[in-house]
Amino acid sequence: MYIALIVILALACLFFGVKYIKVTEENDNVKAVLFKGLTTVCCIVIAAIAVFHTTDKYFAVLIMFGVFFGFLGDELLALRFVFTEKFSLFFLTGALSFLVGHVFYLIALYSIAPKAWIAAIPLLISTLILEMQNSKKHTLNMGKLFIPLAGYCAFVCFMGCTAVGSAIFNFSLGTLLFAIAGMSFIISDSILSVQCFSGNPSNGKNRALHVFYWLAQLLIALSPMFL
Repeated sequence: MYIALIVILALACLFFGVKYIKVTEENDNVKAVLFKGLTTVCCIVIAAIAVFHTTDKYFAVLIMFGVFFGFLGDELLALRFVFTEKFSLFFLTGALSFLVGHVFYLIALYSIAPKAWIAAIPLLISTLILEMQNSKKHTLNMGKLFIPLAGYCAFVCFMGCTAVGSAIFNFSLGTLLFAIAGMSFIISDSILSVQCFSGNPSNGKNRALHVFYWLAQLLIALSPMFL
């Protein structure tokens, strides 16, 4: 029964995601807030179902909170296009919400793989070097947002690298899904940086970053069921 519900929710996530991308390309920013939120709500419900179908409820509850703060981040980031005079405020608060969500993910990961940092640190160094090369390649201009966004980027990279470390030190299908999700988060945020700060946004970049982002949230929401 619950498997069928998860399949329906995953399909609903896809449907709302496609609707979101369509309305953003039509510059209907109010509908974008609605459909972006509904897409992540599907992931929250999946994460809630996982709480009751996992061997590690503590891990699952942390994941549910992480996805919830992802939902808040989604809505705040979408609202920056509705209230353009407060663009930077909504961008920063949205990033902060995502940061809180990633803290919950990190706590969850280290609860099942305390040694994950051993792999995460060298991976993080390599990832940050790639991020700097990406920034130079696209001549990103973040202005006054450079320091907070650089810190946020480093934290997201650390979470993604920790997810890979957790799969190395405590392998299961669940940690493998989380590792793929962690890398998807890093890719999504890299594309987002180019989309927002290169002066050359495009529909293609917008589609790509959301495909990787929703893949990450969906896999993370599912991961507790496969530990």
